[in-house]
Amino acid sequence: MKPSHIIFTAAMASAFFLAPDDSQAAEWKKGMSSPEIKQLQQRLKEKGFFTYPQATGYFGAITEEAVKAFQRAMNLPATGIVDDATYAKLKSAPASNDALAVGSRGAAVSDLQRRLKQLGYFRYPQITGYYGAVTADAVKQFQRANGLPETGRADQTTLERLEQATNQQVDVVLPSLATLKIGSRGSQVSQLQTNLKLLGYFTYPTITGYYGTITADAVRRFQKDNGLPATGSADEVTFTRIADATKKKTTPPAEGNRPAIHLTIGARGEEVERVQAKLKQLGYFTYPMITGYYGTITADAVRRFQKDAKLQVTGVVDSTTYERLIGQAPATKLDVIELVADAAELLGAPYVWGGDTPEEGFDCSGFIFYLFQQQGVTVPRTVALMWNAGTAVSAPEVGDIVFFATTTNGPSHAGIYIGNGQFVHSGASTGVTISRLDQSYWKQRYLGAKRLF
Repeated sequence: MKPSHIIFTAAMASAFFLAPDDSQAAEWKKGMSSPEIKQLQQRLKEKGFFTYPQATGYFGAITEEAVKAFQRAMNLPATGIVDDATYAKLKSAPASNDALAVGSRGAAVSDLQRRLKQLGYFRYPQITGYYGAVTADAVKQFQRANGLPETGRADQTTLERLEQATNQQVDVVLPSLATLKIGSRGSQVSQLQTNLKLLGYFTYPTITGYYGTITADAVRRFQKDNGLPATGSADEVTFTRIADATKKKTTPPAEGNRPAIHLTIGARGEEVERVQAKLKQLGYFTYPMITGYYGTITADAVRRFQKDAKLQVTGVVDSTTYERLIGQAPATKLDVIELVADAAELLGAPYVWGGDTPEEGFDCSGFIFYLFQQQGVTVPRTVALMWNAGTAVSAPEVGDIVFFATTTNGPSHAGIYIGNGQFVHSGASTGVTISRLDQSYWKQRYLGAKRLF
């Protein structure tokens, strides 16, 4: 089972679909709600067991799992019910200051994730600096492989063993032109990424020198396009073929053979129609019909595309813009389970205007843009463009985008519907969180739902 599926089954089903219950019981257990349970959750969070961003006062499935994990760590029966023995241990157990665990954040977690990724255990695309379910699962795998207790918590022993393992691996990485694969580092990886970026396969903003899942996916796509075994590892044949393709692309063609794609205001014809059709497909060209005439509306659409694609914003379709645009076909399949599971890992990420990565935080459209990008689906970058590009649905299903008018009469906020009347979104005052469509604030501002896949 993929880590993302683990998140969905262990976190999404428990965190996203809960509703408070005021029933009482003799012991603290699932379904109860009280201020004392909120204190219980805070104690569990201090010790690294409670994963939800904030204490809620409601004893749901996440709290139950946190209690079970604590009980196992204390050698108590893992019932998920807080009885006297569990509560006594909870009050006396020291806070986990010497270990990283679910809920931890910061540079130490980022370093842990980098080392786990180097060894092939941490498979999430980005280093997030947040210790979530994927990180805990990676730690468990490492602990299992190294004969350590499978706690999912990075205590001092685990961290020392991890540092030793990664240092030993770095010492032997790439003494010559060996096969580059996940975990490889160095100048050859940087050169590979540079070549793949020039060829349009490596889309990460910077050259990292680290061979992670993004690099492997880029290599795999190149291999498929060039009739090579699609392993995702860059052996000598693949590396040489990439270098040859880069050389051909960067060698200036003879003047008579230079492509003449250069569309600007006043242009007409089939190429303009093709550009407009592709821009419309991606949600940038909002005019009702394809005209074949390059006017100001087309130029504005090109500018928005160039900005999102991190190209020079000119409003003119040069060869680079044309190649990037025509290659941007929206994916036709989407794994909504993985989409929502990825969202679970980002709960608690801060709101940052203009942000669209876990490292910096997210605004509402950046959060949606990032999650769909992880699924290989290209969506517009702004709420307004998403609204224009989407297909209206009468009732949202999991993975659909729900829109709200919060600052204007039109769409100004959006989130991803996750079922049971709930949606996950990045709110200005909350960061990435979960809300309900029937809450009065959102209900009054709801505009509708659209499908972008």
